[in-house]
Amino acid sequence: MTTSTQMPTIGRADRSPSGLFRMGSWEGEVERTHGQLPAWYWNAGERRRRFIRWVEDEAEGLAMQLGRLLRSDTAPDAARPATELIDALSRDAAWARRMETQAFEEAA
Repeated sequence: MTTSTQMPTIGRADRSPSGLFRMGSWEGEVERTHGQLPAWYWNAGERRRRFIRWVEDEAEGLAMQLGRLLRSDTAPDAARPATELIDALSRDAAWARRMETQAFEEAA
């Protein structure tokens, strides 16, 4: 039986597919930026949901920022890796959306 604190089983829920976004890194950031940890932090399911949302937001934001820098005259040596990174970030954002959707469906 699935409870609201469990996360979906699409791959690993502790890191994005690219490996750029890891739960441990996010937790460290939360711990550094909060004088006192919020009550939700101690609920594993809520912490995981917030991590997934963070992955989606960060991945989409970084992909958009990098995409805005690419122009038709961008040197191929810079454009190719930037495009690959944009693709990886887009896959991470899509993964986060799938994780969130599945968690919502399992909770229903």
